[in-house]
Amino acid sequence: MTHLSDPRRSRVVLVGSSTYDNFPAIPAVTNNLTALRDVLIDPQRWGLDPDACRVVHNPETPRDVHAVMRRAAAEVDVSGLLLLYFAGHGVIDPDTGVLHLAVGQSMPDSAYSSAVPFDWVRRLVQGSRSAHRVVILDCCYAGRAIPGLGVADDAALATQVEIDRSCVMVAASGNRIALAPPDEPLTAFTGVLVELLRDGVGGGPALLDLGTLHEEIRRVQRARGRPIPELRARNGGDRIPIVVNAQRPAPAADVPARQPEPPPRADSSLVGRILRGGAGVADPELAGVIAILAHSPVEGAIGVRLDRPATRSPAHVLGDELAGSLHVPAVLDGGPVRDVVVLLALLRDGAAPPDGWRALGPGLVVIPPNADPAQAEAVVAAAYLFVGYLGWRPHQLETELAAGDLVDTGTDLATWLGDPQQAW
Repeated sequence: MTHLSDPRRSRVVLVGSSTYDNFPAIPAVTNNLTALRDVLIDPQRWGLDPDACRVVHNPETPRDVHAVMRRAAAEVDVSGLLLLYFAGHGVIDPDTGVLHLAVGQSMPDSAYSSAVPFDWVRRLVQGSRSAHRVVILDCCYAGRAIPGLGVADDAALATQVEIDRSCVMVAASGNRIALAPPDEPLTAFTGVLVELLRDGVGGGPALLDLGTLHEEIRRVQRARGRPIPELRARNGGDRIPIVVNAQRPAPAADVPARQPEPPPRADSSLVGRILRGGAGVADPELAGVIAILAHSPVEGAIGVRLDRPATRSPAHVLGDELAGSLHVPAVLDGGPVRDVVVLLALLRDGAAPPDGWRALGPGLVVIPPNADPAQAEAVVAAAYLFVGYLGWRPHQLETELAAGDLVDTGTDLATWLGDPQQAW
């Protein structure tokens, strides 16, 4: 996009809980709301109508949040931006693993009935008319709000982001807590976000989009040893501009010409490679053994953790018949992108995969979770079940490899899975 969304037809909802009945207070959240509102209504940055920026401070019940978000989603025009922001405690339902947003009366042991399910937010965003939709979460475990990674159909296992034409940016991964340093006026993530929105990005584009903001926040948080934010977008959602960049790009004569990137080599795909976290990796999601299942240098990558057991049983995920026919030994926690089941299998010698099964390499396939049990039993030598996966934006995986956050082990996935002692 080359212009900001129409501020007259846009709607922003800023929700923040700084006091709770059953959780520790987060005083900085109050400042978060004020600072974000001020920068968004600033005519030098965006000029949002103050009446179109609804602030919900210290809501007591989920209904207090839902009513305001629902109204905003109904009012926003197709040419406007719908932006929903939350800061406060994130709570995970222990039975489902689903993220909930805690409000004043939320209880830790009953998030399902006392906190805001993120699914409410997703439904409201999906139902709005706006072509530009942004969700920003500054809470613990916020990465669980990211439902998928938009990549090409022929390059990935997950091909759909549930919130279309949109961008979701979160303060921390699905297994990380967000930070509110007691000696800082804003929370760690929102503090950097507000600074960039207000003061701009040197050498950045004239309009600051979500992708630029994410990369800058990620750089700052990594340097400070703080939780690394995550972002998922679809249909150019990461290019949605939010504000005018206070630091305009340098004149063209002062900026070295950017060299075009060479086309990817035919052998550049990392599909089937086993990676491990490097010695200095900061993100705990990468601090293990990872198999790459889909990869394109220009579209992104998908992988699963091989070394992290989950608590669910194979029968609970696949059903008794399919789990029994495949003799699946356990369920593994594949990564923070939830509600996706990945079933890998090694084929018997000489066996051909049935129609609808995706080949990852010689003798290695992805089985659809609704596969015919008898057919699967006839051709599968060993099967491995994952719930969730890891996703990388374009060039992100290559950057982490170059930085040493991830290291190629030199082993391929078929070899790894074929040796149970090595694998588990």
